[in-house]
Amino acid sequence: MPNPALRAVFDMWESFFHHAFRLEDLEPGVEHLFYIAKRRYMGRPFEVDGVKVRSGDRVVELHVNNDMVERALREDSNVVRAMVQLLRQARTSMPALARAIQSPRYAETQALYGITMIHRGIERFGFHTLPLPDGISKSLTTWHLTNVLRMLNPDADHLIQTHHDVLQPKLVVASKARIIELFSTPGHQVKDTDSSSVRVAHSDDSPITLQS
Repeated sequence: MPNPALRAVFDMWESFFHHAFRLEDLEPGVEHLFYIAKRRYMGRPFEVDGVKVRSGDRVVELHVNNDMVERALREDSNVVRAMVQLLRQARTSMPALARAIQSPRYAETQALYGITMIHRGIERFGFHTLPLPDGISKSLTTWHLTNVLRMLNPDADHLIQTHHDVLQPKLVVASKARIIELFSTPGHQVKDTDSSSVRVAHSDDSPITLQS
C-alpha cells in the first residue's frame, strides 16, 4: 500500500483540486466516471469532427473519477480487465455527460478534451486519442499521472512496465455535437467510431489527418 502519510497528502490534494478548479458532477448525488469543467484550451490546435479548436477557445475539460479507477484496479489486478470494467462505467456515464454539456453554462463550447492514461477502447464512445507532443509538458504530465497511479494502486510500477503501450497518457478529444448525437437518444447502442476524422496541427498550425 502507498505510504499512509503520502496517501493522506494525495487525498487532500484531490479534494483541493476538485474545489479549486471547480470540477462539476455530471449529476448531483450520482457517481460517474467523469467530472467536467469549462476551461480555455491552452494546447496545440486540433480539429475533430469538423470542429477546429485553437488555444484560447472555450472547451469542456474532462477529468476521470480517480475513486472509480482505484476500485477497478483494486478489484482486478489484470489491467486489461480493469480497463474493460471502466469502459462499462463509461457507457453508463455517457448519457449523463451528454445531458450535462447541453447546459447553458457550456453553450459556447464546441469540443471536449482531457489528458489521461485511461483511454483504451474510448473510440467507441465518440472520442479520439491524440499523442501528446514531445517536450517538458509531456514529461511533467507523464510524471504526474504515473504518481497518481502509484497512489491508486500499489502495483503501479509493475503495471506500467508490463502494460507500457496501454498506460501512455494521451489527449482525448471529441466534438460536443457528436457526444450529444450519440448519447441523447434513449436506447442508443454504442458502436465503434472511425478515428480518421481527427486532425492535429504541427507547429505551423497546418492540420494533418491522423489515421487509426
